[in-house]
Amino acid sequence: MFEGARCETAIEAAATDGDNPMRARSPCSFPGITHACTTPVAPGDRLAYWDSYNADALVGLRTSAQSPDGLLARQTNVALPAMNLADIAGNAHAVERSARLAGMYPKDAVFACHLVQGTAVFIQGGKQFALAAGDTIVYDTRRPYTLAFLSDMRQFLVDIPVAELDAYWGLRVDDLPLAIAPHGGVGAALGAELRRTLHGYLRAPTPEDSIALPACTHAVLRTMAQSRLRGLDGPPQSLLHILAARMHVARHLHDPDLSPHDVARATGVSVRHLNRLFARENTSLAEHIWAQRAAMAYRELVHPGARPASIGEIALRWGFSSPAHFSRTIAAGYGAPPSALRRKAQG
Repeated sequence: MFEGARCETAIEAAATDGDNPMRARSPCSFPGITHACTTPVAPGDRLAYWDSYNADALVGLRTSAQSPDGLLARQTNVALPAMNLADIAGNAHAVERSARLAGMYPKDAVFACHLVQGTAVFIQGGKQFALAAGDTIVYDTRRPYTLAFLSDMRQFLVDIPVAELDAYWGLRVDDLPLAIAPHGGVGAALGAELRRTLHGYLRAPTPEDSIALPACTHAVLRTMAQSRLRGLDGPPQSLLHILAARMHVARHLHDPDLSPHDVARATGVSVRHLNRLFARENTSLAEHIWAQRAAMAYRELVHPGARPASIGEIALRWGFSSPAHFSRTIAAGYGAPPSALRRKAQG
């Protein structure tokens, strides 16, 4: 049975919001965290409360629950550089994003829902997918959908802008919805790595992890998505090698001296072998390093947050020691130099 009364986890043990006793404020180190729990809410008001919180923190939805106990659910949302993360647990319930709600609460985002516990059914665009624990479904929030959880559940939900789908996960909107099941040992290992990465952060977050987590998460999800679309295309060990390489890159993007040789040494294989693996995606290891640095820097340029850094600071933070190299890389990848992208984002 879902433990609805247990509303707090390590990340949301924060001071109570005076305007809403069911929402927690984040510690000062984590200003992007909000939390909701239905247990303190009267049973008859829980669905409306849950829908209101979701519309504000996640996406506009309509929730239904058939349990005589009503909806028992908790949720933590974390706004991070280059992605948002939600940890949602509850009893059996369904959420629907109708065309009307999509119009009322527009959101140009793609969600990757990784089911940690329970079973579910996802429906979008005439397609239906049965999901079990360990499965992942990637979908476009601009289109109506229904997600029904058939039992007590927990999901990790990763939220990115539609415009960055290709840069982060190597997918096109036409590929969606995309269901990824953990077939075989490699698939199970990828899912386990995703859960370990996200759960480890949620259990004991640090400011440093808040910076590294998005790139690490994207590395795992990109590997999962590409293996689903392309198949293993080689020995299973190769998939683990490319994941290990991506994870090492993700954790060291801030190091301006990071090189393909460093990645190969950490992965335990040669640069030549890694380049053969990356060639299946029409890139090289060196190109992957710079593309990931550019993606993280671009996100910070166009979504600067409350304390925007200068363009030079962003370049240095993501490993670009040369302003000219930074400007060329951003312009090549995103169609305009950093200064123009920032002006456009500021309106």
